[in-house]
Amino acid sequence: LRDHIYDEFLQYQKYLEDQQLWDDCDRVRHLLLRMKTAKEDDPDAFDQVQRSKVYVDEVQDYTQLEILLFFYLSGPSGLFLAGDPAQSVVEGTEFRFEEVRGVGHFVGSVMQKPKTVNVNFRSHSGILNCAGGVLDLMFTHFPSSAKQLKKDEGLFQGSRPGVLLGASVDQLNILLGDKLKGAVVLTHDESARHWRRLLSDYKLVYGVREAKGLEFKTVIILDFFREMPSSLQKPWRELVLGRATEDFERSHPLMATFLKLLYTGATRCIEKLFFVETKSSTAGDATMRWLTKKASDRVSYATRNNINDVEAMSMTSDEFISEGINNAELAQAMDLGQAQLLLERSIWCFEQTDIIELAAKARIHYSSILFRQELEPPHDEKTANESALIEMRAAQLIESLTKEGLLFEVLNIFSSVLPFLSEYAKEELEKRFIRKVRLAVKEE
Repeated sequence: LRDHIYDEFLQYQKYLEDQQLWDDCDRVRHLLLRMKTAKEDDPDAFDQVQRSKVYVDEVQDYTQLEILLFFYLSGPSGLFLAGDPAQSVVEGTEFRFEEVRGVGHFVGSVMQKPKTVNVNFRSHSGILNCAGGVLDLMFTHFPSSAKQLKKDEGLFQGSRPGVLLGASVDQLNILLGDKLKGAVVLTHDESARHWRRLLSDYKLVYGVREAKGLEFKTVIILDFFREMPSSLQKPWRELVLGRATEDFERSHPLMATFLKLLYTGATRCIEKLFFVETKSSTAGDATMRWLTKKASDRVSYATRNNINDVEAMSMTSDEFISEGINNAELAQAMDLGQAQLLLERSIWCFEQTDIIELAAKARIHYSSILFRQELEPPHDEKTANESALIEMRAAQLIESLTKEGLLFEVLNIFSSVLPFLSEYAKEELEKRFIRKVRLAVKEE
């Protein structure tokens, strides 16, 4: 098996070389080599990038190579890591805190014993009890998938999640336009675009991985079980109904990933959580039975709901504003395609309020993102008129972005438009906007 995997690796490397591509591993390795060279040949340059303290959240999303980079950046005893191994759902990583200790040993750093935090400041007990049930399945049947920790305890009591079976797309559209307006819909990441279209271009549809690290007042986990692979439908049923065999982990290793995804999705919720299945499925029917069944030592994890009797839970104006700001801020750190989607959500949230200034600001940012997408390479040769039009649009957007205080986007659009600018236009934009913006960003 190892020889076969290595052969696949060699084919992958050849593909990267033939296509002149690189991956995350190449990127981090390149950074590490540059840091090593700088430390040996240019200590002053190395001192400029090294930090006395480095704080990393969601550490379970990083590979050992990336964690090594954090060690080099922070120096001895300067690294603080926080994460939850049960939320290790990023493809290509399989995190365990023992790996961090191994990296620390490699660089000669003394590691403190990990501290655990079991008080959850986001979700109430009704949601955490349900999430705890998912953890029980994972730790019992997949002990090697994550280190077992104590379950989280909420600061507040709260209602159990609701289960909605057989909800049609039309019914969901009505709910999301009325009683559940503002609720966030979580799906498998590969299904998010499909559900966004079916739900009348509803902006608050996220993939579970995409939503990791975020929090929302009301969450609908939609068709999570029905859309699981057909090969896992029966094994999932056996798992939740307590019929898993001793070799279950070895026979169905992929199941641990879906348990982590389910746990991650459930713990995005602050107040109201719903599991909605539009059609019957082997995994879905079994899970709904498991969620709503009482046990001798506990109440059921969830309650069955009638889709026509769901309480009105529309977000308030302040909550729409908060959600819009969160998406707009995230857009600044994402690639252009993801930034476009986040800003569409942001604009929609702001439009649900009477704060028109915020919606206008997000639209300007959105226009800039679309313009930068048009300018992405490969570049076609432009006529003089086309170049002049690009210069004019860039100048207008830079002026509008500056007025709105979107300074990082000013620098981004200026960088994107540089290949198309005449020397005169470049000098004028530098003089009127860019120098002042760079100074303001530096002061921030």
